[in-house]
Amino acid sequence: MTQQMPTTQSDDTLLRQIYQTAIRLQLHADKALQPFAITLEQLHPLKILSRGGGAIGQRQLCALTGKTPANMTRILDRLANKGFIERRPDPEDRRAFTIVLTPAGEELVEQAIGLVTGYREQVLAGIDEQDETVCRRVLRRISGNLDGLASEEIQKDDQK
Repeated sequence: MTQQMPTTQSDDTLLRQIYQTAIRLQLHADKALQPFAITLEQLHPLKILSRGGGAIGQRQLCALTGKTPANMTRILDRLANKGFIERRPDPEDRRAFTIVLTPAGEELVEQAIGLVTGYREQVLAGIDEQDETVCRRVLRRISGNLDGLASEEIQKDDQK
């Protein structure tokens, strides 16, 4: 039985709830993925590769996942060491790499998707379609607002 920490009114803000829920989602998903020896963070690029025909540029993978190049390199190093991906030189840019899903990576994605689908159903149990739609809309709005803040910060930095 897990204990809930007591909450104060300031702990109960929407942003705090989103943040703590995101952390809990990642922890639970990582635990569920332990039999595959990967984390949710590692599964995400594998799913993108699988849906994208099995090969994609590393820069594009960064853009699609929202990861920095340094973080993506770390993730890809782990996936390559496990035999799930290969890095191949980009024929058009010798400084860049194309990330290729290996047969072992494809098999892993197929197996993990079933687990993730079941996990998603458990997590969203009792939430009707209308509530899910509202939640998605609110999260998209928050994300858009964050994009706007980031854009303003970049503009301020450019003016310095």
